[in-house]
Amino acid sequence: MLKIENFALCFENERFMLIAEVLFAGGKKINLFADNSSGKTLLLKSIHGDFTKFEGSILIKEKPPLFYKKRKKTILVENHTHLLMNESVWKNIVLPLENISSRQKQKITDLCAIAELNEKIGTKINCLPFSSQKFIELIRAVIQLPYLILIDDMDNFFDGKNLLKALEICEYALNSGSSLLATSKNKMEHFDITCRVQDKRVVIL
Repeated sequence: MLKIENFALCFENERFMLIAEVLFAGGKKINLFADNSSGKTLLLKSIHGDFTKFEGSILIKEKPPLFYKKRKKTILVENHTHLLMNESVWKNIVLPLENISSRQKQKITDLCAIAELNEKIGTKINCLPFSSQKFIELIRAVIQLPYLILIDDMDNFFDGKNLLKALEICEYALNSGSSLLATSKNKMEHFDITCRVQDKRVVIL
């Protein structure tokens, strides 16, 4: 699913976030934790194809991120929200879907129930708290069944019970072969693979 080899971020003549080689199979939940300014965000942007100042190779199903430039197969959930604030929860979730099947409608309803959003389907985004907005972004990502779901600093908006709900929502995509790569400042529980940045190098624990 995701292979990173001989990787190094390059910024202002500095090399950091060094990865000798990692290979993550589909259907896995991966947590990469590290301090701020360690390169976590730039790594996700590199995988997503939005940052190219790196050495080495990134392969998603044996293709580089630029191969998917016109039709993304990764979805990046960032710290700031990407939602239509004056539109409803439902409108924001189904926005990227061309044709919505009855099965997708039911699955969206099920995922919203996990996030306790069922009674807020018609509510405008600007009336909801930040945590609910991030659940909406996550459900929208999951329902598309991308190759990779990338979440930056996941512990900023999902912790405790909300983290368990978020991971339960992700299971829909994971069961179809998607993978989840979530960064955080601290180690998170309930992940299949845990990595940390130590002396600029990514180490699998």
